Amino acid sequence: MLEYIFFNRTTCDLFEKSATSAGITVEISCADDCFTVRLSEDLDEAILEKLEDDYDELMDMDRNLAEEITDSDEDIHTAGITVQLKNGCHVYASVSPELLNKVMQSLSTEELNTLVCAITEAVEDPDKRGLCQR
Repeated sequence: MLEYIFFNRTTCDLFEKSATSAGITVEISCADDCFTVRLSEDLDEAILEKLEDDYDELMDMDRNLAEEITDSDEDIHTAGITVQLKNGCHVYASVSPELLNKVMQSLSTEELNTLVCAITEAVEDPDKRGLCQR
């Protein structure tokens, strides 16, 4: 069995959605505030590679969520999207978990990444020509 560990329910759910949309049966367990997703080892190499990419992105989000949790007793709910800038730096765009969940119900992680990259590129290298002139 392949195991993927998450420290946040939101990122675990997003990974589960990605796996089940690829037709993979998942097994999830929770212990000690960790969520473990188990998948069969006999997966197609292309699907496994996509899941690994999704896992890497979600772990960035998971780390961001963990960093934002304080020792307060308040319930803190936040999520973030990793954005890679032209200079190679990674920054996080804060997004409400509710909004991110809605987006992830309609888009795959790869599609969201494509959208974020296009917006980032347009901000860093603006092209004022109309779309039909490009």
